[in-house]
Amino acid sequence: MKQPLKVLLIGAGTRTRKVYVPWLSGVPPYQAEPVRPLAVLDTDTEAARNVARDLPGAAVARLRDLDLILTGSRPDLVVVATPDASHRDYAARALAAGCSTLVEKPLATTAEDAFALVRADQDTSARLLVGHNLRFTNVHGHIRALLTGGHIGAVTGADFHYTLGASHSRSYFTRWHRTRAASGGLEVTKASHHLDLLAWWLGVQPIALTALMEHCHYLPGKDGIPADADIHDRLHALIQYSSGATVHYALTLNAPVEGYTCTLRGTEGVLTVRYDARSGPHLVHLHTTSGAGSARQEIAREEGTHAGADRRMLMALPEAIAPGAPPYFATAAEAALAVATGTTMYDSSRQGRRLPVPQPTAPGESR
Repeated sequence: MKQPLKVLLIGAGTRTRKVYVPWLSGVPPYQAEPVRPLAVLDTDTEAARNVARDLPGAAVARLRDLDLILTGSRPDLVVVATPDASHRDYAARALAAGCSTLVEKPLATTAEDAFALVRADQDTSARLLVGHNLRFTNVHGHIRALLTGGHIGAVTGADFHYTLGASHSRSYFTRWHRTRAASGGLEVTKASHHLDLLAWWLGVQPIALTALMEHCHYLPGKDGIPADADIHDRLHALIQYSSGATVHYALTLNAPVEGYTCTLRGTEGVLTVRYDARSGPHLVHLHTTSGAGSARQEIAREEGTHAGADRRMLMALPEAIAPGAPPYFATAAEAALAVATGTTMYDSSRQGRRLPVPQPTAPGESR
């Protein structure tokens, strides 16, 4: 019988309660997963205590005790599910103690912090995994298989347009996400999901972009939006990738539907995806130049948070942190590039010009 995976949980917010508590408490479909919660840490001790009540055997600890727990209890996995701007500190401390770590996306809120974690990951035998859970959605794995299988040839361009429903949109401007210092803006805290997905599908790196960001719906100090809200609510970017492909990316808020439409154009065909974030099914239309293999498919939306992606991600964790395991998750470098792409959007829009996307430093290179 496998030894239980000892897990230290940092963060007791909504994401933890919806996703990590069911996993750590062993409710279906996780009843056969050998995991054991060691402790819950949060700046809000009462929130940590409320989470720990649903996790038999889990202690409630103060964040100032983190280093002592890391070295004394030796968790097999540290989960960092705190507000985005704090990811670097907690992940770096866990890695320095030799503990494999799962960080919620985004990896960090700045390219500097994200690249620092890439270097920390290179300096340890522990594994740094990033929770870009959209990689685990059934339809997204299917799309990747079609693209890597060459069904539309080499991808030359794409249009990816994500829309957020009104209530979901507004929540970003009333919670802690509303300041760029805390979340990196929607170009990081939200768009990193999509930017990672695009790079993963294409198998290439973003190298340059031009962006325009606007304030349209949620204006600071108006209609109940706090005066300190400084993030943008409409994003457009034209992104160039190392293969020569170009992608037009857009994020629109206050929309009547939630999900995205993506059209990927290749040398031998076109692939169109309509992703329904609320109910489904997801639609995938493959049209090849020759006509052979063209098909229209409906892919059911799986049950569970994030269309079943969280369940797949969590069930893959024990194998993912094992020595020599294949990288099911976004690597630190891939996740850092998603952050860097988002931060470059902001810089490009502010400066009004095309900018290169900074790249993580490879081992042995100087910065």
